[in-house]
Amino acid sequence: MASATSAQVRSLRSLLTLRYLGDLMASATSAQALASYAAAPRLMAIRAVTFDFWNTLVREHDGARDRRVAALVLALAEVDQPRSPEQVEAVVDGLRTWFDARWLDNLVVGPEVGAAQLVTALELEPGPRIVDAVAGVFHTGGDPALLTVAPGIDAALAGLQAAGARIGIICDTGFAPGATLRRYLEHHDLLRYFDHWSFSDEVGVFKPDPAIFAHAASGLGVDDPSAFAHVGDLRRTDVGGSTAAGWTAVRYRGLNDDIDESSPDAAIVVDHHGELLAALGLA
Repeated sequence: MASATSAQVRSLRSLLTLRYLGDLMASATSAQALASYAAAPRLMAIRAVTFDFWNTLVREHDGARDRRVAALVLALAEVDQPRSPEQVEAVVDGLRTWFDARWLDNLVVGPEVGAAQLVTALELEPGPRIVDAVAGVFHTGGDPALLTVAPGIDAALAGLQAAGARIGIICDTGFAPGATLRRYLEHHDLLRYFDHWSFSDEVGVFKPDPAIFAHAASGLGVDDPSAFAHVGDLRRTDVGGSTAAGWTAVRYRGLNDDIDESSPDAAIVVDHHGELLAALGLA
């Protein structure tokens, strides 16, 4: 089924509203119909919106991998375990494959676990000193100034806040933990918009596990699943998880277009965050 555009969503909402009002007018007096309409629930009464982090709020810059490798080479040298950039680079590539397998199996990885795996892959003894040095690189993360911030996200978050919506994050973290990602947002003056965060390393599960969506709902203080929308770029985790939770799923493809058709698409797809408020009926 094709995804709805913002204009199509608004047209559908208007059509349903007019049809509903017309049916009431046909079966009751004008005063009774208008009173009933005023008390009726509105279509898509969104009161809370959550966002994925990577490729929804921000994207890593093209040189992020090379900078990470350089930081790991330096950290290893500082604990007297020198390795060449080529050696570390090969292990980092393998570490991504290892992480993806755990991600699919819903086995959350923190910086220390990832560091121990990297050290082992380098055929080093994973003692506390060397593991802590590598984990420190993951905790520090990259230079937030080099991140690409999604166009229009600041205005979209401000608009949601002005509309009275509660705003949260639901994010599958990699080796950089939620604390690091919050620092990234703070650097770009975006952290102030968020009322709650559900990072996988802090919750203990990845999307699409229902527990991380329940964690967000509890933290945001909204009980009705139909009052939630989740915005993210991935069909399997963002769209699948939020849809299963009974939320409105919005796939954002401005920084990454997930073309994996093995998972269903969202009913609402946007290319720019400037489309979001209208698509959710909040503009």
